[in-house]
Amino acid sequence: MDHYLDPASRAKAFEHNWARLHAPSSRLDLDALALCLRLLPTVDAENDYQPQHQALGRLLLSRIPEEPHDSEHLFVLAELCHSNEAFVHFFVEEYIKPCLNAALVQLSKSTTLQETSDEDVITSREDHVRNAVAFLNLLKYSYWLPPKTKHAIDPTSLGFLVRFVGIDRINEPALDALSALLSLLVQNQQTGILVACPKNHAPLWLQYDHALQSHVLNHPLVDQSWWNRLKTLRTTDFTAASDKIYKVWYQWIVQASRTKTELVGVYDCLYWETLRAGLLVGYADQRKYCLAIIRLSLHLPHTQDIRTPVMVSIADDSKVVYKAYEQYATLFETIVLDRYSNQVQACLPELATLIDTDSKVTPAMATTLLAAALNPRVQDNIRKIIGNWYMGYLIKHRELAPNHIEFVVKGFLPWATQGSLFTSTLTATRTTTVCIHGATLAEFIAMFVANSPDMLCRSLILEILQFVLDAGGRLFQYSILYLLEGLNKGLALRTTTHISLEPADLDLILRVSRLTGLPEIAGDLYGLYCKQLCDYVSQDTSAQKETASYKSLYTKILHLETHPLASGQLTPCAVDGLPPLQSFLQQLYDTKHCSIQGDSYASACKTLIQTLDRADATLIKSHDMYAVLDALWEEADRREFSRSVAVNMPALFFHPVCIKICILQDAAQSESDGSLTVLLTRAMECLQRLSESRPYLLSVLAMSLRKAVFSSPSITSILPFEEYILRFVNHPPTVKTEFLFEVAAAEKLQKFVPHRDYAFYYGQREWHAYAAVLDLLCRFPEDQSKVAKRILDHLLEPWKEQKAPIPIISKWKDVLQLQAMLLLTDFCIPDTQVDMYLDAFTRALVVEQWPRYRFLLEWIVARIYYRFPSKAIRILNDLEKLDEGSPIHVASLVKVAALVAPYLDSENFALNVLIRLIPFSASPKVHIRHEAHWCFPIVFDLATSNDWKSITGNPAFVALDKHIRGMDKFGAPAWSIRTLKLDSVKDFTLTGIFQGQYLSIETPEQKRVAHEDFVELQDKEKTLQTNLPLTRIALGWSPTLTVATLQDPETQASPQSSLAPTFLQTKSGFDFASLYPHSGPPHVKSQRPASVILIASLIDNPTNLGGLSRISESFGLEALYIDDLKKLGHKDFKATSVTSEKHLPIHELKAYGVPNFLLEMKRKGYAVVGIEQTDRSGMLGDEGKDSDADTKDAIYTTGSRKDSGTLPQKCVLVLGSEKGGITAEVLAVVDRCVEIRTVGVTRSLNVQTAGGIAVYEWWRLWHDDVLGI
Repeated sequence: MDHYLDPASRAKAFEHNWARLHAPSSRLDLDALALCLRLLPTVDAENDYQPQHQALGRLLLSRIPEEPHDSEHLFVLAELCHSNEAFVHFFVEEYIKPCLNAALVQLSKSTTLQETSDEDVITSREDHVRNAVAFLNLLKYSYWLPPKTKHAIDPTSLGFLVRFVGIDRINEPALDALSALLSLLVQNQQTGILVACPKNHAPLWLQYDHALQSHVLNHPLVDQSWWNRLKTLRTTDFTAASDKIYKVWYQWIVQASRTKTELVGVYDCLYWETLRAGLLVGYADQRKYCLAIIRLSLHLPHTQDIRTPVMVSIADDSKVVYKAYEQYATLFETIVLDRYSNQVQACLPELATLIDTDSKVTPAMATTLLAAALNPRVQDNIRKIIGNWYMGYLIKHRELAPNHIEFVVKGFLPWATQGSLFTSTLTATRTTTVCIHGATLAEFIAMFVANSPDMLCRSLILEILQFVLDAGGRLFQYSILYLLEGLNKGLALRTTTHISLEPADLDLILRVSRLTGLPEIAGDLYGLYCKQLCDYVSQDTSAQKETASYKSLYTKILHLETHPLASGQLTPCAVDGLPPLQSFLQQLYDTKHCSIQGDSYASACKTLIQTLDRADATLIKSHDMYAVLDALWEEADRREFSRSVAVNMPALFFHPVCIKICILQDAAQSESDGSLTVLLTRAMECLQRLSESRPYLLSVLAMSLRKAVFSSPSITSILPFEEYILRFVNHPPTVKTEFLFEVAAAEKLQKFVPHRDYAFYYGQREWHAYAAVLDLLCRFPEDQSKVAKRILDHLLEPWKEQKAPIPIISKWKDVLQLQAMLLLTDFCIPDTQVDMYLDAFTRALVVEQWPRYRFLLEWIVARIYYRFPSKAIRILNDLEKLDEGSPIHVASLVKVAALVAPYLDSENFALNVLIRLIPFSASPKVHIRHEAHWCFPIVFDLATSNDWKSITGNPAFVALDKHIRGMDKFGAPAWSIRTLKLDSVKDFTLTGIFQGQYLSIETPEQKRVAHEDFVELQDKEKTLQTNLPLTRIALGWSPTLTVATLQDPETQASPQSSLAPTFLQTKSGFDFASLYPHSGPPHVKSQRPASVILIASLIDNPTNLGGLSRISESFGLEALYIDDLKKLGHKDFKATSVTSEKHLPIHELKAYGVPNFLLEMKRKGYAVVGIEQTDRSGMLGDEGKDSDADTKDAIYTTGSRKDSGTLPQKCVLVLGSEKGGITAEVLAVVDRCVEIRTVGVTRSLNVQTAGGIAVYEWWRLWHDDVLGI
């Protein structure tokens, strides 16, 4: 309309809108600005820029930095400026660029004046920052304008913007503007960029396109400026905005590849080092950009070879190198980005090919992938797969070692020294304790040391030692042991040359040797390893070896090697006329207790034990004994019961003489001089608590208490033996993982110093404690049977009081409880209480679920019937009364009957059992039927061996026996505890109870004690000629030992040349196109690509809703509607959604509101399609039989066609409920229905599946339109 205005009217209109622009306001009046831009004087060959242009430029220059940072507002502002081609060119060249240049000059200077307090300088800097940010943002929005827009751009635009990268506070706006400019180049690659150019000036780099009626840029923008700027940036610039820097870098390289521009940066090592750093750390997007940059950089034309430490690409071999890095990118994606363990496992052969010596991928890049895979941000299972595989592979391919030294120290060791790797692979048996990860790590380090060149070997050793020092207390302490072991082993294995460390290296070794934190054995082994390393230092180190640190280490190792454990005898001061104990007390008084302090405590205890061995308890005064023990107790308490103190206490405090004096004092009821009972009770309770966390106390305490009971049985009623045994059985002491490392260290130390074994430090292992306690139960004194019975009753109480249903596994239950009850029931049940105990154990058996516990309970019940055969009639009566409603109870009674029958010698009992087994053998209850099948042949064999004709002559019995024996399962070896054969009498031995096969079937149970432990205990007693009570339970035969072979920890996945390349799964799903940022108005930046809304409000199942959420997010749908947002928190929803709900708009829409919502969406231009089987549904994907449309656009112009199975581009998909489908009310407002063609018998699909198929069909049809292809 302004074309029809005369000059005066135009001037007046301009003045009016100019006044509106000058009016005070928080933001520019965009309507007034639009009119002013339209009313500006024309610029052409005859007319140059007028004062109005300059005035408007100055106004915008001052107002734009003050505008609120509203992306939509600024986008419209940029759009308005570009509506006047001449003005926008003028404004950018004459105002924006000079303003930005001024800001660049000032901000570049101010980087050295960050701490200034000059207010004028600070104000000026802030003004420049504000201006630069505002105009860089304006340029960014201008580059987002549609392709048909004429842009204010020239060949220097890229170089101009690059200068602002890395400048504090404007770095990110500059990167955003660069990204937008490079995106503009992609959008206009076919037609070229339309350039705003005044008609009075057309530079040579412009070409006029008559078809477009516009000037088009005829000069490439991409040059070397980006790399020239990039290589000047600081490291902090990459960490502050790394993803944006790499994104622009990627866009720049894309343009370079399209214009076939050779980039000089690819010949620079810094180029590849920077990309390598981007792969090592950062989020997924940054790493994707780096992978893409690497591949595109190698695809660019090269006039010379690339030869850098990080990247090598020979011109003649460039295609092979490019393919190698394509595979590299795929492996990086699979291992580091996708992180699916099965896929990582599958790609290990390709990874092996990648790191081989003949690989086209350089060692630096190969180890970059490995370092990224071992980064703490990657989940542990992936890191374990890669780390263990890497150790195993390099141990077998030692030629790779020299190229991986830097990675081993910086990338591998931080992962390999994690404590969880050591503790989780610690394997302990009775003969050896091995940390599989530690052993492999030591071998791995040894391989590197043994196979590296001399200088690299020394460097590796020093870097590992420095790594240990730098880590300080953050390292898992035992990991240092394995590192030192590997260093020494590797130095010893070197065959080519013998490495001599330099004298200066000795100080580093000594600093490492002073690190603390390891217990006794590990600490001694640690010192020995450090001393061995010192021995490799050249001989010209006399001055260094005179230092206090070296002398201390040397003295420690000398003592370790030459000083066995001292006898520690103490010769008390002889005091005329005083007995030994009184002499000892006098010495305590004279030395003020110094005679039992420090190392003298152990020797004092040993001297007292020798004295008591020769003493007569009746001649020792109780108050003297009390005074001695009380003094020792106070000293032990003062020293917090350290190991050297605690291990010597049990043998003295519970010495048979001390026990007899305690009994005598208790009988005389004399406590005026101190109660030995109270003191020994306190000692017993305290030492037991300590032993539960200190395994070295277990055996010495148990042995001492057992000896005390056998020497004076009545002590069990005086001291808390009942509580001790109950606590031991109810809470079986175990060795903590940390202590097992001490055991493993003892085995290693013994190889160098034979007398320094585990027993030297800690005495006997914990299984000797179990042997002592269990042997005590087997030999429990007859006159103390009441104590044993109370122990049995306490153990039985919680088992019989259980209420069904009970959990299968309970924390308070342990197999040792039932094993102990099996021992005790054989002599603790009086004749008058047999029924009571049978009822109690049967009640426990009825409710118990765990097979191993049921096995032992059945054994206990069978043993009671064996001891009291007259009670066996109960079994028959119970089988008669019970119906099959309690199948587990019936099955257990059947088994008990089979266990008892061989020892009753009763044909009638066996006959009645078999009669009852006949119907049970055909029971529909699996438990009953299977148990009857197992027991019937056992009883029938018993009848055959005894020639009981009433059974063997019965044709029904014979036929059933033959039928059962013909079953495959009958002849098969035992595969479960229920199928395990048991002889309740012959198997009733210590070996059978504590090492029986039932402990190793179905989740093997820990075997706490073994046959040889009881043998060793008995042999020791024979040597000492101790008179012991007879054992009630035979030891039994030694079981056959089977030794399991430890598997290698690393994954065995060596590449095989004969195998064809495998397909590698990738799930991050990115390609080069997906990395490129999208242009356009700000409001479309967050817009999801598919113009589809999914309605799932009729669906109730959270599992299905979670799956639909995942489908909707994966395929980029606009939104998902469900009936209740609370379902997003349901565990079943989360199980199938895989966090997709965090990235997808999900709204609440009640089922009753669906019809009105669909009508509203139809008013907005959406077509509504129901996924439902109706009489008018079209088949999904079919265009309809009567369709005469030739084009896709024609098909969708009529959304009401019911016979079409196609989906409109802009549609709402409605899914029905799982059972009822889409309701009639909703069907009434849908435009059409489609159904999915199936050919099987089942005509319906799960709603998740149906939704996924429908959405995929939409994408198949509209993919090109959505992506603009």
